[in-house]
Amino acid sequence: MPNIIVDKALCTKCNICSSICLMGIIKPAADADFPCIQSANENKCMLCGHCEAFCPAQALTLDFLVEEKIPFIRGESCIEPERLALYMRSRRSIRHFRPEPVDKETIRQILETARYAPSGGNSQTVQWLVIYDTEEVKKIAGLTVEWMRTVQNTPHPFANYVSGIIKAWDLGFDPICRNAPHLVFAHLPVSDFVDDRTDAIIALSHFDVAAPAFGVGCCWAGFIRMAVDSYPPLLEALALPDKHKVGYGLFFGYPKYQVGALARRQPIDVVWR
Repeated sequence: MPNIIVDKALCTKCNICSSICLMGIIKPAADADFPCIQSANENKCMLCGHCEAFCPAQALTLDFLVEEKIPFIRGESCIEPERLALYMRSRRSIRHFRPEPVDKETIRQILETARYAPSGGNSQTVQWLVIYDTEEVKKIAGLTVEWMRTVQNTPHPFANYVSGIIKAWDLGFDPICRNAPHLVFAHLPVSDFVDDRTDAIIALSHFDVAAPAFGVGCCWAGFIRMAVDSYPPLLEALALPDKHKVGYGLFFGYPKYQVGALARRQPIDVVWR
C-alpha cells in the first residue's frame, strides 16, 4: 500500500503535508519523528499526491509510480494570463482535416497530458479508446447514420433533424466525423447505482485543450454520443470493457486550415453573490 518517503535531510517538519492531506491520515512530525502514514491508514490513501505537491522543501515523495517523478521548479509551469487567454480563445472546433494520420506518439503525448485531469475522489477510472484506422472511423460514422434511420418518423426529439444528415451521407459526404482520420473516446465503468460520466468529459476536455499545442484539431462527436447508448450495433463495434459506457468522443486530425483570427462570443452572464 502507498506511503510517503521522506528525505530527512530536506524535511523541515513544517507539517504542511499533514495539514493538506484530504484524508487526514498523515501523522504530523514531532520533535523526534518525521511525518508518516501509519500502517493502519495506508489503505485510505487516495493517491492524490497533495502531500508531495505542496511540500515546500520537496522533501516528500508519495510511494506511487516513483519512477515517473520529475524535478519541478516552481514557476516553470506558469503561463502569463494574456498568453493563456489567447491560447484558449483561439481554440476552434475543427471540421476540415488533412488526410494524413496523426502519428501515434503525438496522440500518446496528448493522452499523457489528459490523464492528469481531475476525477471524483481521484478515482482515475477513465479509460481511452482510440479508433486510429480511418476505415474504422468511417464504420463508426456509418453505424451512427444507421441509428438515425431508426429514429426517422418517430417521436424521438431528434427525428426532425436526421433526414438532411442521412441525405448527405447517402450522397457520399460525412456529416458525422467530417472525414477526420481518428476518433477518441473516454469511457469509464458505470453501474445501476452510479452512472455519472462527468469524469470522462473532463478528461476529454483536457485532450481537446491540449491537442492544438501538438498541431492537432478536434471536434466533439455529438451525433455519435447520441447514438451510442441506444443503438447496440454501435456499442458492440466499440467493444468496450464490460459495464463501461462512453462519456463522450472527439474526432480529430491535422487541421486543413489554420486559425487566423479570434471569433467573438456573447458577453459573460454572471451573478455575483
